[in-house]
Amino acid sequence: MKLQVTLLFIVCTCLCFAQNTNKKYEKDNYSITYPSNWELNVSGQMNSTFILFSELEKEDTFRENINLLVQDLTDQEMTIESYGQITKSQIKEQLPGSKILESSFDKEKNRYIMIWSGNVGSGQLKFKQYFFIKKEKVYILTFTTTPEVYNDYIELGNEILNSFTLN
Repeated sequence: MKLQVTLLFIVCTCLCFAQNTNKKYEKDNYSITYPSNWELNVSGQMNSTFILFSELEKEDTFRENINLLVQDLTDQEMTIESYGQITKSQIKEQLPGSKILESSFDKEKNRYIMIWSGNVGSGQLKFKQYFFIKKEKVYILTFTTTPEVYNDYIELGNEILNSFTLN
């Protein structure tokens, strides 16, 4: 009997700690899920619709983040593929030394995916971006980190990016 009670206690404790600690942000026609220890900023900083900042760690000089920009494409006949190609060209032209590491069109999810790195602002950064077009608007969802910690954060970054839905 003691063993059963102990096992029940262990299972209940594990279930309590395994509960989802994510938050969901819903606005207008989209939603995204993110860890509860990340900070949501909806101030419009850097022309963003929102920015999700990772928890600040002692050794951090840069906070990993995910942001959403929405651009109006009214009267511009543009596909998601052509938008992605234009963006690639602009990155190469406007940010000398930048490198497009990957770019592709995900037909199944109707999104363009681009991974690139470059010297932006005060240092070298690495980005993973998803582009979506819906109702004459492009939604640019960007995961940003330093190249040194990109691999440490990409799994979590992908979870957050992939939780984004347009309604």
